[in-house]
Amino acid sequence: MGSFFGLDSPLMRFLSRLADIFILNILFLICCIPVITIGASATALYTVTLKMARNEESYMVKGFLKAFKSNFKISTIVWLIMLVLGIILGLDYRITAAFTGVMGKVMQTAILIIGTFYTITLLYLFPYIARFVNDVKNSLKNALLFSILNLPYTILIAVITIAPVFLTFLTGKTLAYGLFIWLFFGFAAIAYVNSLLFRKIFAKYEPQPEDSAPENQGAE
Repeated sequence: MGSFFGLDSPLMRFLSRLADIFILNILFLICCIPVITIGASATALYTVTLKMARNEESYMVKGFLKAFKSNFKISTIVWLIMLVLGIILGLDYRITAAFTGVMGKVMQTAILIIGTFYTITLLYLFPYIARFVNDVKNSLKNALLFSILNLPYTILIAVITIAPVFLTFLTGKTLAYGLFIWLFFGFAAIAYVNSLLFRKIFAKYEPQPEDSAPENQGAE
């Protein structure tokens, strides 16, 4: 019984990880309150969860806030770019939905294809910034390339990220439970599970140990 409740027991490790995810989720939501900071908050979240996935985490709150501050500029720029592009794609789709005939279907299909590339780029973008130091242009480009070159992982990450959103809005009951889960655990839990996959993806592109600057410690 003592070993079951010991500090190194599977139960205690699980509860400790659950507590970490809870704290991270609250930090993420607080830092998202000004909508403009969502990008920086997402990057900070993935900075911590990627370390958690490699069992490298230290001071979680301090690490989150440090990553939020040091990656604020690039994360905010790419977030605003993606936000504007997303709004444009959404408006274009609504406009073309009013068109009839073959041309309307062709235009809608084209927007859906572009939207797919937009979505998979967005899935990789903030984890990429959390792991690698780069400029805005190359961050956007590499996020898209990584998502295409690792398509099986990308599909899995998309399902892990998007499926809970659909399940949340499935019924009134799932909405009530879903909002509770999103508020306390959802965003950080998904980021952590995704980070287990991103760790494998990014390992293929990271410099070897003898090389310098293997990861983003926060772009100054």
